[in-house]
Amino acid sequence: MYRWPELQFGSRNPSEAAYRARETASVVQLIEALNNDATRERALHLLSKNRDICEEMAPLLWHSVGTISILLQEIISVYHSLHSPIPTLTDRVSNRVSDALVLFQCVAANPSTKMPFIEAKLPLYLYPLLNNTKKERPHQFIRLASLSVIGALAKVDDPNVINFLLESEVFPCCIRSMEVGDVLSKTVATYIVYKILINEEGLRYCCTVAERFFALVRVLGSMVLKLAEEGQLAKIPFIRLLKHIILCYHRLSESPRSCDGLRCCLPVILSDAAFIDIIRLGDPSAVHTCNSYFTMSATEPLEYKR
Repeated sequence: MYRWPELQFGSRNPSEAAYRARETASVVQLIEALNNDATRERALHLLSKNRDICEEMAPLLWHSVGTISILLQEIISVYHSLHSPIPTLTDRVSNRVSDALVLFQCVAANPSTKMPFIEAKLPLYLYPLLNNTKKERPHQFIRLASLSVIGALAKVDDPNVINFLLESEVFPCCIRSMEVGDVLSKTVATYIVYKILINEEGLRYCCTVAERFFALVRVLGSMVLKLAEEGQLAKIPFIRLLKHIILCYHRLSESPRSCDGLRCCLPVILSDAAFIDIIRLGDPSAVHTCNSYFTMSATEPLEYKR
């Protein structure tokens, strides 16, 4: 029988060095447990649950022999369920794959492993999960976990990361997630799009091709209108989503090429006083942004007035 390490994550220890050594040893033992089919599921869960506690987690995952391959096998194991005409993805399998994706996120977020992760083109294996259109809960869990990996890459404003995401066509994946995801997936996908847009190359990528630009503003507008129709604008999770939507509109307004398109595509509700009040209550910092650029004339370009 496998003997699980005595995890002491978060416990107090008089000797910090001794505590860190014991913590690392526990992680190493759990990583080794990934090699055994009988212990892999439990090890995945414990590692993902404690990913933020051990600072050496990402390097240990990346440099241990065969570990990334094992995680990748877990992820691609659900490909067959993406297009199955009958529901085949269970909550248990979804949770297991999500745990593997959380460890991918850990590697993607660490400065020492981020670029090797990208250079190995491992994010490409997540794109089929993001292009999935199924809306059942197990699929939503995997969609959110996959988006979180991409979000971890995009979080730091690194042109190399943005170039990789653009070249690998992550943009349509985010659009798809904004269309079919739940509120958390929509929020993370919109955040990724915003992080792409604040990069000059990312803004050009979106605004120089009409189909790309209108695909984005269409999905941004549909999210706003759907939230308004369902009466969800005043709820905190949806206010976070609205903030990211507003930031995307704001960034698009800084491209002269997109101003005419925005003028005809902005949802009318965004200039409504009741809408501004909702944003003020949920996130006062978004009010200035909202007020400052959602007023356009017929002849002047959309501008952000400080």
